[in-house]
Amino acid sequence: MFFIGIVTNQKNELFIKKKLENIMPDSSIIFITEKNIDNIKNIKFETILLDNQIIKKKKEIRKIISSCKYLVLNNDMEIDDSIIESMDLTIITYGFNGKSTFTISSIDENKLIICLQRIIFKENDIQIEPQEYEVRINENVDKYAIIGSEIIKILYS
Repeated sequence: MFFIGIVTNQKNELFIKKKLENIMPDSSIIFITEKNIDNIKNIKFETILLDNQIIKKKKEIRKIISSCKYLVLNNDMEIDDSIIESMDLTIITYGFNGKSTFTISSIDENKLIICLQRIIFKENDIQIEPQEYEVRINENVDKYAIIGSEIIKILYS
């Protein structure tokens, strides 16, 4: 069994769980918070979604990230580079930043279109080619949480 660690704000948790329920068991998703990081720092996560940097315990979050295969990172937020430097993992970035792996190419009231800018590899070296993904927006949820959870779906479906 593998685990997905998600660092986001509390209002996005329910949406992300619901979005991922069809591709992985609920028990595989662990929300990482300032309060629980000491209890989960020894869990080996396959993927970490760092939607926002609410964790101030840099040593602990660095330890958690260092053992994962994928780091899905919101590229529009400020991050202390020391958290991820010199790590052997695949970093997949997303945001409005044009250098991100996934960018937002269109956004309106009911949908957004995210664009994979370059080839990425998922399990068993399966290649995902650059393409666009249309994502329906039915709820008033942070756009970054929508994009981050969509990337997790792409990696695991």
